[in-house]
Amino acid sequence: MIPRQEKIAVMGHVVAGDVRASQVASLIDVMVESGVKIIEIQIPFSEPIADGPLFLKANHQAIQQGVNHEVAFELMSQVSAKHPAVSFVFMTYVNIIFKIGYEAFVKSSVEAGAKGVIVPDFPIEHSEEFLQYCEKYNFCNIQVIPPNIDDIRLAKLCSKSSGFVYAVARLGVTGKHTDFGDHLDLFLGKLRKHTKLPIAVGFGVRSYEDVSFLQGRADLAVIGSRGLEVFLEGGLKGAREFWQSVTK
Repeated sequence: MIPRQEKIAVMGHVVAGDVRASQVASLIDVMVESGVKIIEIQIPFSEPIADGPLFLKANHQAIQQGVNHEVAFELMSQVSAKHPAVSFVFMTYVNIIFKIGYEAFVKSSVEAGAKGVIVPDFPIEHSEEFLQYCEKYNFCNIQVIPPNIDDIRLAKLCSKSSGFVYAVARLGVTGKHTDFGDHLDLFLGKLRKHTKLPIAVGFGVRSYEDVSFLQGRADLAVIGSRGLEVFLEGGLKGAREFWQSVTK
């Protein structure tokens, strides 16, 4: 999906149909124009357990506006066709996929232009059927890996991941401040021993300084909550200034 490279790339996140639904596609345009290389589009869910208050609210507002997986697929089709040089992935929760049907979800995602999916609450022990369809349709299953994982489970998750792996910089939900330091170096070092895939680091990446810290340590810096905060505070103009500042 994205090759290992010398300069770290930036990955962004939007919720399909969130608080300013009519501007989500425009926000994605801004992110792409600013140099964001991968964008995850979240399919709204009522109980997004990995998300902090900001994205929890965005999920609930989207659902209240009638946004469902069909709206998310439509958005994916629109932006992936408009920006073929960018990799788009879905982010959602297993209940959504189960309700749609494993094969139907993967097939529809590929048809919409998605390269893969991030599902933080899908136990690897129960995902074999889903993984078969991912392989069948050449669709990436991107594993989320927490920092308190033991070596046995780490090896298992890495073996089932494709595209890249998503390393969680700290325990908890999105949106909180993260102090990057030696503990993250130890975690990423251990992760590198178990996979040759690119490593994305998320949860608490909020600034150019954070991205710079991850340079040489990871392949992707994932910015989620801070990107939405800036958009809500300053609209598309503020978003453009922010995304240009973290991709420079």
